Amino acid sequence: MSHATTLPATESLALALQGSDFGFWDIDVSNDEIVWHGDWYTIIGIDPCLGPRHSPRWAARIHPEDSRPMSRYHDLVAGRIEHYEEEYRVQTRSGDWRWLMTRARATERDVNGQALRVAGLTMDIDARKRTELKLRDTEARLEAAVLATQLGVWENPRKGLFRWLNDWCSALDLDPCDGEGYSERWRQLVHPDDIERCIRQWDPQTAGDAGHYVVEYRVRTQHGRWRWIHERGMVSARDETGCATAFVGICMDIDTRKRMELELQTQARILETLREGVVLFDASGHIEFTNPAFDRMLGRDRGELHGLPMLELLNAHFRGKAQRSAIERLIKRSSGRGGNRTVLLRRADRSRFAAEVVAATIDWNGETKILCVVQDISDRKRLEQEITEVAYQERRRLGSDLHDGLGQDLTGIALLLRGIAPLVSAAAAPIAPRVDEIIGLVNHAIESTREMAIGLSPVRLGRGGLVDALGALVERARANFRVSARLRLGLRCPLSIDEASAAHLFLIAQEALINACKHGHARLVTISLRVNRLFFSLSIADDGIGIEPSSSASAGMGLKIMRYRAGAVGGTLQIRRRRPAGTRVRCVCPHTPPSQD
Repeated sequence: MSHATTLPATESLALALQGSDFGFWDIDVSNDEIVWHGDWYTIIGIDPCLGPRHSPRWAARIHPEDSRPMSRYHDLVAGRIEHYEEEYRVQTRSGDWRWLMTRARATERDVNGQALRVAGLTMDIDARKRTELKLRDTEARLEAAVLATQLGVWENPRKGLFRWLNDWCSALDLDPCDGEGYSERWRQLVHPDDIERCIRQWDPQTAGDAGHYVVEYRVRTQHGRWRWIHERGMVSARDETGCATAFVGICMDIDTRKRMELELQTQARILETLREGVVLFDASGHIEFTNPAFDRMLGRDRGELHGLPMLELLNAHFRGKAQRSAIERLIKRSSGRGGNRTVLLRRADRSRFAAEVVAATIDWNGETKILCVVQDISDRKRLEQEITEVAYQERRRLGSDLHDGLGQDLTGIALLLRGIAPLVSAAAAPIAPRVDEIIGLVNHAIESTREMAIGLSPVRLGRGGLVDALGALVERARANFRVSARLRLGLRCPLSIDEASAAHLFLIAQEALINACKHGHARLVTISLRVNRLFFSLSIADDGIGIEPSSSASAGMGLKIMRYRAGAVGGTLQIRRRRPAGTRVRCVCPHTPPSQD
């Protein structure tokens, strides 16, 4: 027969608590001395603060943000409360913070209600508390994300029942259709063009097989307008056969984005069908977008032009600052009111054609882009050239008729008058001066006829062409306007243009020279002709009072005719005020010299 040994109660309690995850303690309030039953505090690495003055030492180890436990302890000692339970952090011996939970009650009080002894239980809740705080933080983040992204969160826990987990619908003027019968009521709000697509995605079998669904559709607001939303659903529960029985999901307002997408699609279709070419390039001149019409103009495949320098299509070869400057000039001259500019573009087969360009600078996602609308005007230019040629040939014919017809007749009359002048002087001396006066008038008429003939056909390729005609113009300017006029030539290769184009250039020079002398009061006029294999330029510079900027912008009839003539030969006209004084008129044209075959 065995005999059991009975241990004291305190020793039995200590043995029972040995190695547990909570510690039982007892405080003698009068001495402020604690007794721990068991070794719990050594397991979690905290200082038990044994001996006298336990309270201030324990309080010093509590986290600064968790002062409530000690306040509750003092309320318990003072008799203001019967018990308390608090969660708080205590610093371990290693310096870390650990979450504890303490429950305490007064076990003995004096006649005044002051606690003499307090007993309690302290548990290690660090793992649970950290998980709880992490979950709370995750929920807060999720709630913040939902608010920031304006998401509508919903759940469909069983068939026929639906509920929103926030007030997303009210913010968008939508009927939430909460509760029983949600599906039928919500479907009645969906746009008729979208309902079949939605039903296919909402089908439990379809969504269940995939585990989720995504659908975008329009829903009618309470004020009757259509609003685009994006819906995502995910299966949250299945029955024993694997069929989806519950869903959770979100809805997102995509009305602005969707309408922009549809607008962009419409604009893209417009660009696809435009007869005019459209090209977009960046500030460095590299092409980023072209529409089909522009590709066809250049004889290129779709996307072939992307990344190429725009200036290469203009028969231009620039580098660095010169390239940026050329792009700026193109934008400046092709933008604004009436800012269309005629340029020559180069096709894939190296042939060139005339095009009219209108450019605008736009801001695209914070970057500067240049948008150009291009129209092929080669047919129009060809027709203008033919009309110009016909008109010039008619002018040349009239000039020849004046010179060879009327001019010769007047010359014959002058010769006859000179022949009879001596006879008149001998027979009728008083009228001899009158005969001389008639001879002078006839000679003046001959000179006027000759000048008219030259004006109608100022340039003859057989008589030295444009160079000789400009030389003659300089000589007449010296004689008629008494100015210092000069001609400067820079001919790197022979000038190869037809007679009609040479006449246009001559008349530009003549108009600019007359303006400089009559209106600009110039004393020195310089006409310069420079020719290379790609371009030729004609400039007329003077030292007069200079053209006013407003005059160049408003462009009187003379300036408009000069611009027209420059365009007729495929060139551009620049009129600028010189510094310190004077005006420069410059016409730049493409040059196609004859082949050397």
